Amino acid sequence: MNDAPPYDLVKNRICPIFLLIVFWLHWGATASVADGPVVVGFNENPPLIFTDTDGQVKGIAFDLLNDIADEEGWQIRYLPGSYSECIRRLEEGTVDLFPGMAVAKEHENRFILGQEAIVADWGQLYTASDAVLSDILDFQDKAVAVVGSDIYFQAFATILEKFEIRSRFVQVDSYGEVLSLVHHKEVAAGIVSHLYGAYYEKRFRVRRSPVSFRHTELRFAVSKNQNRKILSTLDSHLKKLKENPNSIFYSSLDRWTQGVRKVTLPLWLRPLWVLSAIAVIMGLIILGNIFLRRQVKLQTEALKVTIAEKEKIESELAVAREIQLQLVPGDFPAFSNRKEFDIYASLEPAREVGGDFYDCFFIDGNHLCLVIGDVSGKGMPAALFMAMAKTMIKSGARLLAEPEYILADVNREIARNNPSLTFVTVFLGVLNLNSGELTYSCAGHNPPLFIGRKGNSVLLSDAQCPAIGFDDTFQYRQAAVKMQHGESLLLYTDGVTEAQDSQDHLFSQEALMNTVSLTAGLTPKERVIAIISRIREFTGERPLDDDLTLLSLTYFSPHHMGYTGKRIILRNDIHEMGRIVEAISRVAESASCPRVAVHDVTLAIEEVFSNIVFYGFGDDLDHNITLELLVENNTLILILQDGGIPFNPLNVQVGREKPLEERDKGGMGIMLAKNLMDRMDYRRDQGKNILRLEKRFR
Repeated sequence: MNDAPPYDLVKNRICPIFLLIVFWLHWGATASVADGPVVVGFNENPPLIFTDTDGQVKGIAFDLLNDIADEEGWQIRYLPGSYSECIRRLEEGTVDLFPGMAVAKEHENRFILGQEAIVADWGQLYTASDAVLSDILDFQDKAVAVVGSDIYFQAFATILEKFEIRSRFVQVDSYGEVLSLVHHKEVAAGIVSHLYGAYYEKRFRVRRSPVSFRHTELRFAVSKNQNRKILSTLDSHLKKLKENPNSIFYSSLDRWTQGVRKVTLPLWLRPLWVLSAIAVIMGLIILGNIFLRRQVKLQTEALKVTIAEKEKIESELAVAREIQLQLVPGDFPAFSNRKEFDIYASLEPAREVGGDFYDCFFIDGNHLCLVIGDVSGKGMPAALFMAMAKTMIKSGARLLAEPEYILADVNREIARNNPSLTFVTVFLGVLNLNSGELTYSCAGHNPPLFIGRKGNSVLLSDAQCPAIGFDDTFQYRQAAVKMQHGESLLLYTDGVTEAQDSQDHLFSQEALMNTVSLTAGLTPKERVIAIISRIREFTGERPLDDDLTLLSLTYFSPHHMGYTGKRIILRNDIHEMGRIVEAISRVAESASCPRVAVHDVTLAIEEVFSNIVFYGFGDDLDHNITLELLVENNTLILILQDGGIPFNPLNVQVGREKPLEERDKGGMGIMLAKNLMDRMDYRRDQGKNILRLEKRFR
């Protein structure tokens, strides 16, 4: 028989139905986020997203979107246009998504921006290759090419307005036109994004100027009225990709921002031409050699003059280096009378005078301020700017105390009068020595390492803010972390993580954290020396390219230190109260005990000690009384021992109904001591009265 069995017929019918159900479920899950093709509007903005010569879409955002679309089952359709066209289409709903919108108030009012950044970017000023424009003041009455709707154009115009500088802006539709105008010297300068300039500057005869501004983040954006689920899905994927160092996020960044372009030799470069060129070059070398021989004598005299001038400059810079190093604390251990912490720091300038600095000082008796910073640039100008910034920070800390207010005040003063646009990155933390709470703010600086007692470390990156010197209106923010007994901090500058070996490999953040993990149990000085030794081993004979600055602190909680103040032997003489008061004062001061608590303890011990002196022995002979003072867990403890008559003060009753002459001797004083102290215990041991008094002061 040729007919299939009933079982096979059922199987053949069920399988297609099952596949349809699976497809429907998958389509339904995808449709919950994107019901149809996701239309992505973009302008030419390499290397973020652009079309190549073959019309293919490429770039960082393209790689990320394709990877996420594969996982979510989206269909992506790209719609190119100018920047203004993309913005209009996003508002009208013609496109669902726009990659690479800068974080700015005007954008946040019109669109919804993602929470996760694709890349960071800033405005970069380019000039002609032979231009001499190096200062913001040089742009008076100069023509500057800009993209009309660009936020960097708006930011640069605001900067010029603050300095009352009038420039003529030539508005075009793309960054490529901006660089083309600069290339043909039709304008004095042009403004493009840093990413675009870094990718295309080699194609034009332009020069990157030292003027950069308006640091921002580029994110995905959707319209106010739709596609929020798409944006939420993109943020979720971006966050996971950033957590994985081997993800498409980092490989795409490396490919488009750090990749090396291979150079292909032209086809006409044949061996014959090469040999001819070599022959010509050899002839020129021979002629040049003859000419040089005749110039040696003249150049020798000029060289002698140059060497003398160089030696003079080196001598002056060496003196400047000594002055610069004297501006930072150099005597360690610092604050040796304080037992709540141990601290050590080191600064090694890469050149004769560097821009790094650090400081540590007390705001009051209980708050220690820690500062580390890095001024942009090198040499004498950076050192002078560093001295000014360090002085302003210390002065501000004396008045304001909170890190966010200190940095905001310093930034306001520096940014208002900063024609050179020099900036400084700063980490500032205030440590409460009693509680161990560290309040901190980070102005564009490397976040420090919070180190556990076993050497494990994490970055304190919750209060990242822009560097000081850019915008005098910026409001800084702060964060806090609780340090436990034996935990540590490591503050450092970018010269540590960016130290390079002979192959131009960076030391890196990961290498620093691995080195720190091996320093568990070491003192701050030993930890800093170990890290510097590891960096020197890594760099080999290569000189430092940047200043190398580290500051390490280990915190010791007063609650775990068990202060042992005094143990003194007293005579049964009321005049010994002077020694008792002095001992209590010293122990209380070392533990930062409040004056009110010290007063109560002094009054209580005076009553108890006088009672022992006058009534404790029953004779007129000399006897010894032992007093021990210590601090444990925010409690001041006093222990009195005497070999007098057995007497338990806890059993004393005042008996107000009795006449004064019939009451227990010293009863009123003992009752006063009981009321003043938080706890009083008595025991008789080996023929001695032992009385323990406790007073909590926190």
